[in-house]
Amino acid sequence: MKPITLKVWILWALVLFILGVLADYYFLHILFHEKQNGNGTQIEAMGTPAETPAAQPTPETGVDSSFLDRNASDESANSLPQQDNFLASLKACAPEIAAQAIATPEALLEYLQKSVGVAREEIAVENYHLTLKDGTLRRVHVIASDNTNSADKKEIRYFKLDAEGYPERLPLKGDETVESLIAQGTVTKHEVKSKLDLKDGSSVSLEMHDQRAFEFQYDNHGKVLSCRLRACQCP
Repeated sequence: MKPITLKVWILWALVLFILGVLADYYFLHILFHEKQNGNGTQIEAMGTPAETPAAQPTPETGVDSSFLDRNASDESANSLPQQDNFLASLKACAPEIAAQAIATPEALLEYLQKSVGVAREEIAVENYHLTLKDGTLRRVHVIASDNTNSADKKEIRYFKLDAEGYPERLPLKGDETVESLIAQGTVTKHEVKSKLDLKDGSSVSLEMHDQRAFEFQYDNHGKVLSCRLRACQCP
C-alpha cells in the first residue's frame, strides 16, 4: 500500500471544504428560505378573514315602522314608567308659557297654535286603523311624497293585516280617496305625525293619537321640551 502523499491530503481537505460550503449554503439559504416562504403563506392564509356575506336588505312594506302593528304605540306607552313632570319641564323650557296656566300637553299645543300662531304645517304621515264589517283589519296610510301626481303631494297606501298585526300592501286602482277607503269600515284609531313652524320662530314636531298628544318636541328657540304623554324632559 502506497503512503498517502501530502498532495492527496490537500486534495481531500479541499473536497471536504467545498462540500461543507455547499451543505451550509443549502441548509441556511435554500431550505430555510423555502420554509420561511411556506410559513409566510400559511400565516397569510390563516390571517386573512373570510368575507362576510353582505346583509340582505329588508324588503320595504311601505308602512311607517312606528305604526307597524295594531297595538304597537299603545304597548310602547304602557311600558313607560308613569311619570308626570310635564308642568315642571314646561316651566324650565318655557316659563312665560307655563305662567299661562297650561295644564296638559294638549292645552300647550292649542295655546301655541292659537296664541303664537302657525306659519306652516307639514303633515308627514296619517294612519287610519280600519275594521271592516267582516271583522278584518285594514290600514290606510297617507304619506307626504314628491313622487306622486296628486295635487296635494300625498300618496295613499292601503294594507291588510295578518293575525299578528303585520301589514301586507294591497294594490289600488288609482281613483281611490281617503274618504272612499275609510268608508268601507269603522275607524278605530287615527294617528298623525306632523311639524308646526310657529310665527315666533319656534317649532313643534308631534305625533297625535286620536287628538291626544302621544309624543312631541317643542323647540323654544334652542330650549327643547321633549315629552311622551306626560313624561317630559328639558335638558
